Formats: sequence, C-alpha cells, structure tokens
Amino acid sequence: MSLFPAYSEPNDEDKGEVPPLAADFGNTQWLENNSFTIKEQHLKPTKRDSVLSSANDCRQDFPTYSIISSGDSSEESLHEYNRKKTKRSKKSKDGAEKSIPTPTLEFAGNEEFYVDKGKAKQYNTIKTLHKPACPRYKVYRTKPLGMMYTSDNKSKSKRYFQCKETKEEICRTQIYPLEENEYTTQMGQLNRKTMESWRELQPWLDLIELQDRNPYKWSRLRVSEKQLDYIQKALHYHPRNENLYRKYIDIVRATYPSHDVTKMLESLLSKDPYCLTLWEAQIMTTQGTMARCTVPDVLRLYQRCMKKMYASQRPEESASQTTDSVMIHLFHNCAIFLRQAGLYEQFFAVIKLALELNVVNTKNFSGDLQPRPEDELTLVEYEELILQSGLPMNEIWLRIETLRQGFNFLPFPGDGSKCSDPQRIVFNEDVCHYVYPLKSKENSFRLLLIIVKLLKIPFIQTNCLMAQLEGDSDAVEEILAICLKRNYALPIEHNNEHDEFLRGICELSKELAVSPTFLSNTVAHELYSRCLKNFLINCAASYEGVDERKRLTFLLLWCRFERLLLIFENLTKKVTPEFIKNGQSRFKSLLKQKINRNAFHLYVDFALYEIESNSKSETIENIFKNIISSYKQEDNLASELCHVYVTYAEVLIGWGKNEEASQLLSAYSLGLEFDSNAEPLKNPRKLAALKLLHNKLEDNINIEKHVDIMVLEQHLIPDYTISLLKAFTLLQHTLEQKQEALAYLDKLLLIFHKNSKNERHNFLREQIYELYSVLLQIPGGNNNASHTFIMKRIFTALEEYPHNLSLLQKWGTLTSIPWYKLKAGFLKLGPSITSIILLIALARFRYLKPFLFSTNISEFEFVSIPDFQHNETVIRQRILNLFKFLIPSNASTNQGFFVYQNFTTLQRNGLFWRCYLRCLSDQSTSFETSKKCLLTALDECPWSKALYLDGATYVPQELSNLQDLVIEKQLRIYALPEELEILRED
Repeated sequence: MSLFPAYSEPNDEDKGEVPPLAADFGNTQWLENNSFTIKEQHLKPTKRDSVLSSANDCRQDFPTYSIISSGDSSEESLHEYNRKKTKRSKKSKDGAEKSIPTPTLEFAGNEEFYVDKGKAKQYNTIKTLHKPACPRYKVYRTKPLGMMYTSDNKSKSKRYFQCKETKEEICRTQIYPLEENEYTTQMGQLNRKTMESWRELQPWLDLIELQDRNPYKWSRLRVSEKQLDYIQKALHYHPRNENLYRKYIDIVRATYPSHDVTKMLESLLSKDPYCLTLWEAQIMTTQGTMARCTVPDVLRLYQRCMKKMYASQRPEESASQTTDSVMIHLFHNCAIFLRQAGLYEQFFAVIKLALELNVVNTKNFSGDLQPRPEDELTLVEYEELILQSGLPMNEIWLRIETLRQGFNFLPFPGDGSKCSDPQRIVFNEDVCHYVYPLKSKENSFRLLLIIVKLLKIPFIQTNCLMAQLEGDSDAVEEILAICLKRNYALPIEHNNEHDEFLRGICELSKELAVSPTFLSNTVAHELYSRCLKNFLINCAASYEGVDERKRLTFLLLWCRFERLLLIFENLTKKVTPEFIKNGQSRFKSLLKQKINRNAFHLYVDFALYEIESNSKSETIENIFKNIISSYKQEDNLASELCHVYVTYAEVLIGWGKNEEASQLLSAYSLGLEFDSNAEPLKNPRKLAALKLLHNKLEDNINIEKHVDIMVLEQHLIPDYTISLLKAFTLLQHTLEQKQEALAYLDKLLLIFHKNSKNERHNFLREQIYELYSVLLQIPGGNNNASHTFIMKRIFTALEEYPHNLSLLQKWGTLTSIPWYKLKAGFLKLGPSITSIILLIALARFRYLKPFLFSTNISEFEFVSIPDFQHNETVIRQRILNLFKFLIPSNASTNQGFFVYQNFTTLQRNGLFWRCYLRCLSDQSTSFETSKKCLLTALDECPWSKALYLDGATYVPQELSNLQDLVIEKQLRIYALPEELEILRED
C-alpha cells in the first residue's frame, strides 16, 4: 500500500470500474516499502440513505443547526422554513427521489464544536451596537475655586474616540482651486466691478488673488504673468499704491530669478523713484541672493536709496516727521547689515558720524569709542597662546578670528602707519553716504534709542516699544531683557522656578552670542561692557540742562544694564563678591552726584540691585525708608514717590509680609509717615485709605480717556497712572479683595478699547494685562483662579501683544499646559525669533527640570543617567520638529508660495538658522544633514558672517570653501590662513 490514500487499492465493489492500467499499476511491488507497512483502509462510498439517516440523527441531536444552517434563531425565519417544507412534501410523491437534496453536513453530531459557514445578511445593515454594549466613560472632578459653573454640558455621552476636536491650522493656509463654473462666474463679476468702479482697490486685489484658485493646471509662470498683467492695469488707475507694489514684489520674487527681478524693479523705480517699498525690495534682491550678494554692491544700493529718499523732503512739518522716520529706518537697516557682515569698524564709524550730525553735546563720545593701547597687548598675548597650543589649523583660525573680532571692533584712530590691518582705518568720507542729518531735532532721541538697540543692549520689554524701535533683530542678547521683568510680589518659590527657566535662556544666549558681546563667557567682554556703559552715560550727559526726562531715561538704562549683568552672573553661578562690590561702588558714585540726588527712580533701581546681590533685608528696607523720608512736598516728585511705595510693597509681599505692605500702602494713601514700629492701622482706616486711592485713580483714568499723546520716554520711565493702579490693586489684595481687583481691571480693559489707534491707550492696556497676570499668580486673597482661567487670560493678552516678554514668560512657565499646546500657542501668535528662542529654552527647561534640582550627583554621573540621556533625545527631536514645521519643503509649489510668505522674515534671520544648525550638530549628527542645512542657511542669509563661523565649527570639512566665500563676498575677515601659517612657523 502507498503512503498516500490516493494510491491505495480500491474496494471490491468498484473494481469493475477501474481501468486495467490502473489495476496493473496497483499491483506493482516497487511502491511498497517494507519498513513502513501500513494497514489498508477500505473507503466505503457514502450512500444517500446513510446521508439521510445521519442527517436525521443530527436533527434529533441538534435541531437548530440542522433546520437553519445559518444559525438564525428568530421565530419568523423558523415558521417560514416549516411552511416551505410542508409545501414541498405535498407536491412530491416519492420524497426520497424528488426532494430537494439536503446539504452534506461536515459533522456527524459527535463533535464538541460547530463551524457556522452560512452568512447572515441582516447583520450588514447594523451600524452600531445597542447601548448596553458601549460602556460609558465618565470622569468626575471637583471644580476649583474661581471656576465658572456653566450649564452647557454635553447632551449625549460619546465614546472618547468619537469626540473629534476641531483642528486649527497654525500659520498655514492652503489655497484650493475652484470649480470651473464658479471660477468663471467670479471672474466675470470681478471684471465687471473693475470696469464699473475702477477707483476701488479691493476688486483689483480680489481679481489678482483669484488667479491662484484657477481650476486649470497652469504653471506658476503663467499664473504669475496673468497676475502681473492685472497689477499693471491696476497701477494705471491707482499709481504708487503700496498694496499693489507689495503684491508685485511677492509675485516676481517667487517666479523669476534675481537678475530678472532686479530689472523689473528698476523699471518701476524709474517711474516712482521715491518709493521706499521698491527700494527695500531692490536692496533685498541683491543682499539676499548668494550669486549677487557682495558688500560693495549692497552698500551702493543703500547709498542710492538714502540719497533719493533724503531728496524727497518736503518743507511741511508733518512731511519732515515722515522723512525723518524713513531716514532712521534706512540708517537702522544699513547699520544692521554692517554689523551682520562683521564690518564693526564701519559700523561704529557710522554711529559716531550719526551722533555728530544729530546730537548736540558729543564731546565725550569720540574719546570713549576708541581702542586703548593696553588692549592691543592683551590681544597679542592671547594670540601667542593659541598659536603655541598645537591645535589643528582650522581650530586656530576660528579662535583667532573670534578673538580679534572681540578686541578690534573699534576703528583705529590717528596715523595709519601704526596699524598693521588697513581695514581697521575708517574715515568719515568712507561712511558719509549712509548718514544724513535729521530735519527735526526731536527725533534725535529716537535715533539714540535705536543706536542703543544696535549695540545689543537689552532694554525692550513691551510690544508697544518694540513697534516703535524697528522690531526683532538677530542679536540673541536682546531677549535677555526678559530677566529684567521680574515681579518681586511673587513668592520666592515661584521666582526660583522662573530663575531656572531664565538660566536656560542665559545658557542658550552664551552658546549663540557673537563677539563683541557683554556676556561673560567670551574673551574681551569687559571691553565691550565698558564701552556700552560709557555710551549710556554720555547719552545722558548730552541731555543735561536740555531735557531732564530724557537724561533720566538713559540713566535708568544704565542702572538696568548693571542689574542685568549681575542677574546674568547669578544665573550662571559665576558671581563673585568683588563683582558685586564694584557694581555697588559705581551705583553710589552715580547717586552722589548733585544732579541725581532727587532722582528717586535711580534709588529704587539701586535697591533692586541690592536685592539681586542677596543683601540683607534690613539693608534693602533702609534704602526705601531713606527715600520716603527724604521726600519733599513737590508735585514733580509725586510720580516717583508712588513708584517707590509700590516697589517697596511688592518686595514686602514677596517676602510674605502682607500686613506690613497693607500698612505701607494705607499710609501712602492717607498721607501719613510710614513707621513699621508704630501702632498698626485698623481695618476701617485701611478701607478709608482704599477709598481715597480709588478716587485718585478714577480722576487719573478720566484724564487718560482724552489723552492721545505718547512720547518715547514714557515707555521707559515708570508711569504714574500704572503705579497708582498697582498700589490700588495690591492694597485690595492685602485686604482680601482680590476678586474686586480683578473685576476693576476688567472694567479698565473695556474703557481702553482693543486695537485702538491711540498709542497711549494701547500702552495702558498692555500694562493692565501685565498686572492682571501677576495678580492671578499671587497666592492668597479671596480668589484662587483655575489653571484654565489663567491660561485663557494670558493667551488673550498675548494675542494682542505677542512681543511682550513678561506675558511670554508667564505663558511659557505654565506647567499645567502640555507641550503641544504650549508650542501651538507660541506659533499661533506668529513665528518670531523671540518665540523660537523661548521654545528651545522651554524644551530644555521642561525635560531637564527634575535633574536641575538634584545637587548630590557629580557631573560625570549626571551625564550617564539613562533618564537624562532619554530626555536629551526628546529635547532634540522636539526642537527638530519645530524647525521642520517652520521650514516649508514645498516652497516652489503654488500652495507653498503662500506658506513661504508667512515665514520669509524669519528665514531671513541668521539667528534662526544658527539655532537650527546647532541643534542638528550634536552627538547624533550627520555631516551631510548639517552641510545641507548650512547651504540652505547661506542661500537665505549670504551676508551673515556668524553663519560662516558656525559652519566652520559644525562642518569643518568645508572650512576652505567657507573662507573663500567670506573673501569673495568681501565680508570682514581678521585672520588670513596664510598669515596664520607664517605666525605659527615663527
């Protein structure tokens, strides 16, 4: 017998039917294997009778399965089956022969299971299971105090996966094509409107935008040509229209190469030579293109532009204000370009010439903006150490280049024969084309503040002031102004947590700082710090006897800069007693001057400096008490005195002395002398003081309703109305009336309207939002607000003022918000370099926070912890995802063009690319990825020398190519490779 049943011998009953060949084949002996003899199994054919009998047996054992093979247990189908069975039995006489054949069952009735192969089609119509099959998920939480109880509960409970959140697009709007009929209809309507009402601009703009939604598969070039054709027609009816010019510039930049864009813009400039928008586009076309960007070409365009714009002056007073604003704007852009290109000698020469032309007393500026001979000797000593260190040549070049840039940032004065580097010699004739005198001397104060910003002194903290002073820049030092926005009314534990966040910002600033800088991690930072301090003192001296408030403004900037240096040293844990002592002596020498004895704001800043230096509380309180006791009844000091009381009260509340703060503010309102040892005032007297303070504040608010003038110094000097408001709300807080204080602030927000054109009202509204966020986070009082309420109020304020550093800090340090909501909040405000820096610092702060407070482990063990390494990986990936979102990969497509428009300003910022390159270049780096990022960055910002230096650090194999590019673009290079080879051999 064969091993397989198919080859076994058939039964005797079927032998006659088998062919002879098959029979002979079955008798062959060679198929038999004696080692594996198997008994023959005779397979009997299944007969119909046996099938019926077995089926009947199955019916007896399994009636349901035999009657209804599909397994349906409903009574309806059962009766229907019986009815049909009866009809069939009546019609057939011999049922065994003519009956419907019964399906062969695959089981004999003895099995323990049943396989149902018949499908039930009625189940196809069931969409959901009945209610008891869906478990209900209910989570009950107790609502915190301060949360509003609403009745808008969900009417129907749903499973968690059925609740779909509405996804809001962040800064990315895709444009979808229309249907052909709809497109044709809209085209006809807009064409008719432009013909009938050609004086209206909006139909023309709608017609231009409609071309991007065409239903045809047109190329980008064809769509752009149609749009440009419509713009030319619109310019015929609306000449010199800024909106049409901007549309034209955006379209030609996205469609044509740079040399074609230059020709097209030149044709427009020949028709309208005094349009600033066209000139800026022409400058950026050359400056922002790798193939065309060279320093002389860009400066030549700035020279032509400033000459044309200065020639367009009009004798009217309003026109002079506009012309001065344009010239200051162009001066700022030109100086920024010189600084980013590394041309610090020309940069400081331009600043000196601008001061000589527009500031009255400039006798001290020239002496303080010159290098000293002793600094040259220090530089030579450092260079010899580097050359003798035995480092590779690329590292030697990078270090000496950075070192010389930190020392030799000032132009060399006097005889050029004594200077070995001819590029350090700059004459006024070399830079006179980029500086023009202002027509109105009132604008010189704004020019000085812009110069202070160009020198990388961080002082801009509010959105309103940033809008006045040219917005963001690529200097990472500017974000350190967030360290000055500390509110001393918050408890020490809250401030400690904020200090950890600020420490992350300081560490990131140290990594991204470019020499020359005042940050203490770089060599020669003392030279630059001394230069900045002297500059602020000289600015204040230039207004001595001319304008006291402007003089006080620059002295306050000097005090805040000194305090910032101390905060930076504290956060980086490098502060020394000698550093604190030197700062205190400089403060005291300033306050001893006769002209500053009644400047209470300076004394308050000195007290804050003592707080940051961790002086004793008695010393700090004595400073405030001495200021209050020296006050004389003069109206011009009422604002300063109010600021003294408010700051003192904030410090006391931060120390947990609410009762003393209440006594202090009540004494101020009642006009009494404050004595901490005297008998405390009772509650009726405090309520009377609160009423008096409220009346005084209401009188001020009624005056502010009709004020629409806001000068620049008001942004920097403490405001009297805001100080009164702080005193009133803090007194309410100490009297357990925090809910009433918040309600009063809501009332003021309704008085000073949103999006008002009144600059004064916008300033007050922003300050009210800051105070609101502080009150929400001060513990105690009769109102404990929920985290959701705090989050909504802060984000509402940020939507109006997205560049306010205090609000940005409070949003970033809300620990109850998950990361994705935190990041989405920053990006919804509009992408800015400040938001990017804060997000990077927050990513580090959130994941390294558990390790930051661990002080019992060594540095080696700290790095080897697996959780720490995992968190570093998470930080890196989240930062990379942020940059991948901000850099659209499809900028060449139709939809990507509009995405690209939103991020053009950010991508033209060299600091943005430096952050991305630094994040890529870590232990998990790929040189190809870093090289690709570097090439993209240089294509966007070919004039930024800091990018070339970072490229030499993170992509060292491209050092020679980067050096050639620096020389080709005529950027500033201090150390030539050939020179270093000779010096190292010597």
